[in-house]
Amino acid sequence: MIKNVHMTHIAKMLVLSSTVVSVLLITGCASSISQNINDSGHIPVSDVIFPELTKAWQNDGIFPNQENLTKIRPGIGKDSLYQLIGRPHFSESQHAREWDYIFKFYQDNGSIQTCQYKVIFDKDYHAQEFYWYPASCQQYVQNTVAPMAVKDEPSRKPIMSERINLSVDALFAFDKSQINDVNPEGQRSLNELATKLRDYQSKGDSQVVIKGYTDRLGDDSYNMKLSNMRAQTVKNYLVNLGVNPETMIAVGAGETDAIKYCQPTMNKQALIDCLQPNRRVQVDVNVYAPRN
Repeated sequence: MIKNVHMTHIAKMLVLSSTVVSVLLITGCASSISQNINDSGHIPVSDVIFPELTKAWQNDGIFPNQENLTKIRPGIGKDSLYQLIGRPHFSESQHAREWDYIFKFYQDNGSIQTCQYKVIFDKDYHAQEFYWYPASCQQYVQNTVAPMAVKDEPSRKPIMSERINLSVDALFAFDKSQINDVNPEGQRSLNELATKLRDYQSKGDSQVVIKGYTDRLGDDSYNMKLSNMRAQTVKNYLVNLGVNPETMIAVGAGETDAIKYCQPTMNKQALIDCLQPNRRVQVDVNVYAPRN
């Protein structure tokens, strides 16, 4: 199944290098245009600045996936945000403390409303505050996080945080992703996780990001699809065990963010074994004190 692994790895690295150069040319080195974003990701409303539409590289805007918009919550990371609504539409680098988007929505009379959407990040690049311009654009997406411009309040800090890494090899049969493919060891791990997440729910407002990862072997698009399906399966399994689906987001990240590098010159089985830590489902949990 694995053919010319060394050449495939080199080809991927060349493509990655080309992609990085292209992204740098597009995004430049901008970090923020608003002012006084503090470490916890709060900004006074008076300091929020929306960029001019003409300065966007995606200046026509997009029609966003409205269901994905409803899944965005404080604490979500940039990778998950990228999976839900794509990269920002302005020259904002990976280390920017704000991302800006141009979204379009159909109005009742058939005309199109153009809206700007801003995400503010804390020092660890987790989204904490969200703004619409004009604020009336909130009406086009039900159940999204209320625009902070309507009510200025300090962002909430989590009272509990935890990252849990589950081995995909322990969860699923080889190259499988459906709920019937979860093996006995995986069932035990997910049962324990469900117990923990239900306990977190009882302590406050929990927000859970479930992210699937693969190793770098195989086709990129297939790996992305497989990782997403596994993350969704984990979420569905947890829902069946009583975890509130409204508290969870499931996304696939494919072969990105590898935590283990292995020499491509290894024989096939040795390489598969070496890359095992990269085949994982990462669960990030933040629990916030309930709002009064």
